[in-house]
Amino acid sequence: MEPNTQERPRQVEITDAAHIADVVDSLGNETHSLTVTLDNAPTAFPVRLSVVDPERRQLTLTLTDAQSLNAAEIGEQALTLRAESLSDTLHFKTLAPLDVCRDGDCLTIECHLPRALYTTSKRRSLRIPFIQGMHTRAYAAVLPTQPPVAGELRNLSAGGCLMEVPFADSPFFKVGDTLPTVGFEFPNGEKFIASGTVRHVGPAGRTHNAAVGIAFHNLSPERQNRLVHYVNEAEHEAAYRSGHGGRLARPSPLFQTPLRSRRQAQRQRDLTESTPLVRTLREVARQLHITLLALKNDQPISSDAMLGCADTLLRLLTQRRQQCLYALACLGSEPQWIQHSINVAAKLGDLMLAEPEFASRARAAVAAALLHDMGKALLLDESLHSLEGALDDAQRERLRDHVVLLLDRLAPLEGIDTSLRHDIIGCINERLDGSGYPHGYRAESLSAIARMAAVVDVLDAMTRPRGDRPAKTAIEAYRYLYNRPERFDKHWVTRYVQRHGFYPIGCLVRFSHGYLAWVMELDESGQPNRARVVRNTSRSELAMNHILSRVDFGQLGQLDRLIRPEAYRLTPF
Repeated sequence: MEPNTQERPRQVEITDAAHIADVVDSLGNETHSLTVTLDNAPTAFPVRLSVVDPERRQLTLTLTDAQSLNAAEIGEQALTLRAESLSDTLHFKTLAPLDVCRDGDCLTIECHLPRALYTTSKRRSLRIPFIQGMHTRAYAAVLPTQPPVAGELRNLSAGGCLMEVPFADSPFFKVGDTLPTVGFEFPNGEKFIASGTVRHVGPAGRTHNAAVGIAFHNLSPERQNRLVHYVNEAEHEAAYRSGHGGRLARPSPLFQTPLRSRRQAQRQRDLTESTPLVRTLREVARQLHITLLALKNDQPISSDAMLGCADTLLRLLTQRRQQCLYALACLGSEPQWIQHSINVAAKLGDLMLAEPEFASRARAAVAAALLHDMGKALLLDESLHSLEGALDDAQRERLRDHVVLLLDRLAPLEGIDTSLRHDIIGCINERLDGSGYPHGYRAESLSAIARMAAVVDVLDAMTRPRGDRPAKTAIEAYRYLYNRPERFDKHWVTRYVQRHGFYPIGCLVRFSHGYLAWVMELDESGQPNRARVVRNTSRSELAMNHILSRVDFGQLGQLDRLIRPEAYRLTPF
């Protein structure tokens, strides 16, 4: 909702074909920010102008980060191209696609030149991007009983703002929701607080953050004028930092005092976090966040994107299995449900690849497993504000609805085998004795893949700490499942242990001389063959980060036992 005090900019229509062609051609100089929308849909996609051909009256657009779009469907829709600069907005409506081609995450669209151009002067609705160095803390109260979600201010106008938040916090934002408090604080300490409405939510470029567009409302004239002042000051600062000349080229007092030292969002990591395999897995995590945003806001999701993630995991498992398994343990910056989903998907795929009977179905199975826990994140709201803390009985009971909810949301999805969706998403929480959920299926109703997935899922879940219990070691988890053959298929428990051993890659072990180390590789007999030594319990004040091979283990003593990492506040990255 635009504030009542804001003037409505005047819109002008231009239909002269030659003038329109000149204007379109000038958009390639990057003074405008370009986006495209489909058939009045609320979501705007970043776009580049690749080619303008005035003689043929055609132009070519490249949509970036367009995994969720179907190329065939776009060819049947009318497009609206929007170009924004500091002083005006241009709309090119009802562009008719001639040809649509996909190249990875990008779509290339050839269109007729538009027949009409609508231009709007927007000095009062000026939207200023906060470029590099203009760090401004932003926050929004989403749930009344929870602390505000913190992020960074990315642009500001007299009508609203764009804030960037970590993907882990993005499920709390939904288009149309009212935010009772939206605030930001400039580096010099000046603050502004308002209320607002979520206008759009989407991925922030190629980062691991989400961009949340917010419209301010119910601003008093005094606060509206103050906001316009902040917009003008930000414009001065942006012009100064970008090196533009003219009267705007001066620094603003708002940005002259450095922000107080901000606490790091994550503890300092060793080199493991920056390895290519970990970065690759974080891209899979990013795609899961994007998919959740789409589902949360009733937008279509891409089966191609999920299958692409499955291809990535299977390729890593085939080419560098042990390194991949260790990298799976190095995703501690992601929410637990993301870590769990990726680990279950990868380890299920690993087990299926080792079974000739099931190897051909591994791709679709991994894609389904990546999605299997997403229904829980869809349930986050005021009554269920976290999946990682202690839950009461009512919250635990409500979480049982996540399977049916997710399957319902995925019903229109094509490209992922429906029987595998049923076996993995629908049955991964079922048990052989009928004690599982959501339907209480018994053994005779559960396929081999469903039984296999249930074992992988529970073993991964039990070795993670939860709000109501500590994590179990791998051996404790193995023993729990193996001693309950009425609930879990003993064959798949055994096969899992044979694949991962009693000291699985990514677990923490103790040696007899007091050293603690993360298992990085196993030999053919399932014994640790390479480890990252991180602690000597007799001298815990010393930081350690030494990678040793089996030949050097003698200096550590004899391999003693598995250790729960949380007892020493250790993580494998």
